[in-house]
Amino acid sequence: MLGLIGKQKFTKALVLSTGASVAEVDLEHRARQGRSRYSPLRLTRLALHVLAGFWPQPIQWAGVLIGMLCGGLALAAGIWATAVWAIRGNFPGLLYLGGLVLGVLAVQGFILALVGEYLGRIQRDVEGRPLYTIETELE
Repeated sequence: MLGLIGKQKFTKALVLSTGASVAEVDLEHRARQGRSRYSPLRLTRLALHVLAGFWPQPIQWAGVLIGMLCGGLALAAGIWATAVWAIRGNFPGLLYLGGLVLGVLAVQGFILALVGEYLGRIQRDVEGRPLYTIETELE
């Protein structure tokens, strides 16, 4: 398993992802001398690294969310433009164009989700982690 650590910075998450059990031991430490080297920006980068390194779904969820939100807005804009056209009698070209742009963004959001799925599969294959770990074998 030590070969799997590679470039991951958060070893506890890596150990847990292999199915191993982890025990935490409380320690008493002296107070820190000086300031921590972990600024809020560095902590945010570490959190994003852990999120992206062990959980490939955020890009998929973002794509689905963008796709559904833009798709709903495109549908609403299309219905609104049709209602305006029917009531006022003049063609609302910019409103239809806005709906079309939102529709294209919806398609791109769903494509982003699909790319996220592919990236997650590639990540799992490259890391070589087993899909399942066997704790005990039955004879």
